[in-house]
Amino acid sequence: MKNGNRQASSGGVLLGMAAGAALGAVGTMAMTQNQRQVKRTARKLAKGAEHAMSQLDTMVTDFVERKMEL
Repeated sequence: MKNGNRQASSGGVLLGMAAGAALGAVGTMAMTQNQRQVKRTARKLAKGAEHAMSQLDTMVTDFVERKMEL
């Protein structure tokens, strides 16, 4: 039960970091691009962050499962 809590908290921190990076990039883009381009870039960043979070979740789950087997 403790492992589930660790995964959720570390996932939240990583999600916050990814979201912050995405928002920062979108803010920078907004100053130099038109609205359509900003929206397109924001969608791409969101998809990339979601994919990265999925991979990190899989890695953490695999790591915890290996440690539990020992």
